[in-house]
Amino acid sequence: MAPSATPDRMSLTAAATREIIFDVEGYSATKLMSSGRGHFESDKFTVGGYDWAVRYYPDRGGVYVAVTLVLLSELKDAGQKVGVRFACALQDRHGEVSPDRCMMASHVFSRSGEWGFWKYATHDVVEDPDFIVGDCLTLVCAISVLRKPVLRY
Repeated sequence: MAPSATPDRMSLTAAATREIIFDVEGYSATKLMSSGRGHFESDKFTVGGYDWAVRYYPDRGGVYVAVTLVLLSELKDAGQKVGVRFACALQDRHGEVSPDRCMMASHVFSRSGEWGFWKYATHDVVEDPDFIVGDCLTLVCAISVLRKPVLRY
């Protein structure tokens, strides 16, 4: 079979994606207020027909900053699962996302709940003058939700 001049291309795993920019204004105060366990939560947003939030934990165990994704919606059907890809990166003082400070992973939610990067970065990394600008830290998070697959037999 001779190859065609323009091959057909299609995606088997289409996803709905949204990027959230999360400013932590008053970074130093958030560390003091969290008491080692507290968190700050983004406004609710919708991706792929589900409601989500991002949680920021400024002081996990006195060493780490944590960033997690929270599925706020209840799943509609028993046995339903929602596949997501979650990425989070620090934005530097020039407005660029740092490739060295980016974490990405996939997860399947089978019920509402929280999942993410519990050891996202140490305080000394986050507090680098390239990332803290005027006591503000900026996180750029991308959430991709796989659309429900169509199974054909």
